[in-house]
Amino acid sequence: MTEREIRKYIDRLNNGKASESIFTRQISENVDVAKVWKKQPKMTDDIIGNFSSYRFFFIKNEFSKYVGAVLDMEDDLHWYVNPKSRKKGYLTTALKESILPYLFYDERKSQRITIEKNAIGEKNYLNSKGVALKLGFKAINEMETEFELKQIDFNWDNENLEEINPVTSPERFEELRKRAFYAYKILYKISDELLMTVSDDHELKEVADEVRQYTHKIADLEWANKKR
Repeated sequence: MTEREIRKYIDRLNNGKASESIFTRQISENVDVAKVWKKQPKMTDDIIGNFSSYRFFFIKNEFSKYVGAVLDMEDDLHWYVNPKSRKKGYLTTALKESILPYLFYDERKSQRITIEKNAIGEKNYLNSKGVALKLGFKAINEMETEFELKQIDFNWDNENLEEINPVTSPERFEELRKRAFYAYKILYKISDELLMTVSDDHELKEVADEVRQYTHKIADLEWANKKR
């Protein structure tokens, strides 16, 4: 993923235009974990078997403005900070206080990162390498482009997780219930067509009925959320 794309997601969050593509949850005062949808689903989308959303950590400054992001690729982390917010400690603080603890609490035994001088330039390479070394990452190749930090070697002294669920309005819960019911009707319709054309839907109707139950399950989640 390019820096331009990541900047676009940061701008969306700051402009309040991310409600349908970025879903965030606070894990500390200055960091949100998020699921990011690169594109909205469409009926014309090609069928691909390995589709997934992206998991990001978005970093905020002391004024609650988003200034950076870390893309979690599991076997690598790709981080970016807006130019005007660099060299102020936002990235290092976010990684040591919440992002790395969050990943290690999620039973990740080690974390690797790749820092390519040819890709980001000498200055950015040295800055990113400096951040990595401060956090305890160690180079694992001669070129010092690959670094690793094991969970057992991580310094937990600065861990400062504070997870808070965002507020979801009754109107949003109702919208999600309607979408679940729409998905049920689409699957039901596909099942009917298959039953008429090839006499077998491979139990798709049962899947549709299970999806329908989510209209009630979402209502249950809303009720539980109100009681908190």
